[in-house]
Amino acid sequence: MKSAKSAVLGYDIGGTKIAVCVADAKGNLLASERLPSGGMGEYKTVLPEMVAAGKRVIKAAGLKARDLKACGICAPGPLDIPKGLLLKSPNMMWDKEPVRDDLAEALDIPAYLDNDANAGALAEWVYGAGKGLTDLVYLTMSTGVGGGVITGGRLMQGATGVGAELGHIILDWNGPMCGCGLRGCIEAYCGGRNLTLRLQAALRHRPDHALMRLPEVAGDPEKLGYPALRAGVKAQIPLALEMWDEICLRLAQGVGIMLTVFNPQMVVLGTVAYYSGDMLMDPLRRYLPRFSWSEMRDPCRVEITALGPRIGELAGASVALYGLALEGKCELPGVG
Repeated sequence: MKSAKSAVLGYDIGGTKIAVCVADAKGNLLASERLPSGGMGEYKTVLPEMVAAGKRVIKAAGLKARDLKACGICAPGPLDIPKGLLLKSPNMMWDKEPVRDDLAEALDIPAYLDNDANAGALAEWVYGAGKGLTDLVYLTMSTGVGGGVITGGRLMQGATGVGAELGHIILDWNGPMCGCGLRGCIEAYCGGRNLTLRLQAALRHRPDHALMRLPEVAGDPEKLGYPALRAGVKAQIPLALEMWDEICLRLAQGVGIMLTVFNPQMVVLGTVAYYSGDMLMDPLRRYLPRFSWSEMRDPCRVEITALGPRIGELAGASVALYGLALEGKCELPGVG
């Protein structure tokens, strides 16, 4: 039976936590909880916890497992999506674990799997800023920079399922080193972890620097990151202003490439933009004409995530709804 109100179960798997929820196609969270264990725990131990948590949130939503249409799972790549496997990730112990099929069997419902960046794009498309559009680009913008692309009402996955790794588009091959092994990619300039490393390198022998004396840092180099940098910008600290300007310029360069390649109706920016607001968006929009034609730029809205912190919980649910829509079992606006 087709229904835009289908209730689904969603899992968002991270290295140190797992978010579990029941949601419907309108973005209503019917029940949710977080498991403190994640992919850094042993799979054989964590899987039963995931199953138990799924059953708890189903009960908390006032439903039974047979009421749910599907289960959606998102996790950091690399994944083998056709086989439903989580492969070895830098932040997870799991390797070639059949999480999709194991959850489907334990819960007795269909299950779908995708990477967390694609799932974020689906969440913004199904529930958030891009609802009802057919062409959308999403950037995760947190510890790293991930990407997801909706084009013509379909999620772009590429020939082997690893398409749209937008955070690793090279902006300057002489630029800073990224954890991915390349230099000068968008994540190297704009990712939270790389920003922390760059700040630590700049201030390693400068304990009295104004940034180190901010209350947000209090002399601890491990606290250098986006919150400290934003505080430094507000305090007009020269190093903070210089680095912030570079981030905005490089992000505009990356977004300009995406406008040229995908010609989307919207680009949605994730966590960093959510917490930075106009401090990021104003210079980004000011720099964007340097990197894209007006023919691509004018029809496209560049927006902050409409879901904010809810996107993690809703990402897994959106994977389920999209999988159902592709099979004709659920109707979603914009799905082609």
